[in-house]
Amino acid sequence: MTPREANQKIKEIANQCNKIVIKNPNAMHYLIAGLTQEAHIEINGSAGYFVGTMLDKAHLTIHGNAGWFAGDNMTGGEIIVEGSAGDGAGQGVYDGTLVVRNGVGSRTGEIMKGGTVIVGGDSGFMTGIFMMGGRIIVLGNLGEDAGESIIRGAIYVRGSVESLGQNANLVNIDENDLNELKDVLTHYNFDLNDDDYKKFRKIIPKSKRPFYGNEEEEDCYCD
Repeated sequence: MTPREANQKIKEIANQCNKIVIKNPNAMHYLIAGLTQEAHIEINGSAGYFVGTMLDKAHLTIHGNAGWFAGDNMTGGEIIVEGSAGDGAGQGVYDGTLVVRNGVGSRTGEIMKGGTVIVGGDSGFMTGIFMMGGRIIVLGNLGEDAGESIIRGAIYVRGSVESLGQNANLVNIDENDLNELKDVLTHYNFDLNDDDYKKFRKIIPKSKRPFYGNEEEEDCYCD
């Protein structure tokens, strides 16, 4: 099948069944694109580019890896990648949750507006670039220019930060942040102890209007 044919078939089946298992996906691109039914879908193998793009309501588990732009522009639901993902994971997310158990490539959560992206390993350069809302949680390290031109939202990181991008400010977390992290990470079966949680810091915007005048700190943490 072509990706278009496969997605059409999946949507037809999702109207009749609430659980679908896809075997031998052969890393097909654009799988589960635009699905809006409340179905539970498992992909036994790896998926290609744009898996789960524009997903809403559905719960997708990938027992393998994902290519570039996993969860692109999803508006709800849940995607869990049991392996790793490529560049642009969670690009443009409006709502919902994307979980990648291992590491991801660069530009994670680019221009995301809401929702949650969780990375169990490292995330590459420009994580959260042009981020406008939501939260990114990285249990490993961040690459160069983390939080480049971030406007709203927050990037939580447990490991090191190679460098910060423009308008990015690295600060300590507070008790509310700590409780929030414990709730969501425990829910997704990340086994961290108290010392692990104490290592988290967060990247937030320095300015609400970084492209207008001087980039000054304005105490402007925005959800």
